[in-house]
Amino acid sequence: MSLGGKNNYLEITSGQMSRIINRSQQTASKVLIDLERENLIERIKNNKKFGIKLTEEGYETLQEIYEALKKSMDNSNNKKILFKGKIVTGMGEGAYYMSLEGYKKQFREKLGYEPFPGTLNVRLEDKHYLISRKDLINQPSIHIEGFKNADRTFGWVKCYSATIIQEFDRSSNPDSNFEEIKEREVHVLLLERTHHDNSLIEVIGPHSIKEISNLKNGDNVIITIKN
Repeated sequence: MSLGGKNNYLEITSGQMSRIINRSQQTASKVLIDLERENLIERIKNNKKFGIKLTEEGYETLQEIYEALKKSMDNSNNKKILFKGKIVTGMGEGAYYMSLEGYKKQFREKLGYEPFPGTLNVRLEDKHYLISRKDLINQPSIHIEGFKNADRTFGWVKCYSATIIQEFDRSSNPDSNFEEIKEREVHVLLLERTHHDNSLIEVIGPHSIKEISNLKNGDNVIITIKN
């Protein structure tokens, strides 16, 4: 009741109601009858109009619906974004870009570290991960400005705080020591200019992610973007 139908009766015709709920006048009348039967509203007739007011039960029901919707929206906004993929060999772009002072200086200032010279490349295969990768640009990020040097112009980079961990199939690796598998703090990059498509994710960290996590090409990993 956006017009305030908790403490006062609101005058409305079934025609007006039908336009509000975008249904026929007959359907609107039936909705009002059903709500009254369920003791969610009170109605009084005044010529061709009705006065409608929420009952206490109706107001409590409305509050419950509001809280459920609010919780759902809050959970949706705070939900972490998950990617699963396989480590693959890159084209060597990462090592070159990580060596440029125009980027390194901003990484030091905004990320708090100078990245290892190179990116870990993770190939996504499942379709829903590809869609999430495409939508990543709409998520909050740390923005690294583009710059120019004597030779060319370099585009912006968006950095997303994330974690990475190796994915294991416990059933096929019963003898593996899973206690030694550690989740590493990293950043996922989104570049304005790149030769890669949406199936590839580039990851950086202060050290070689492969070495400190004992990873190799072909290993499956889980990347979690932290909102």
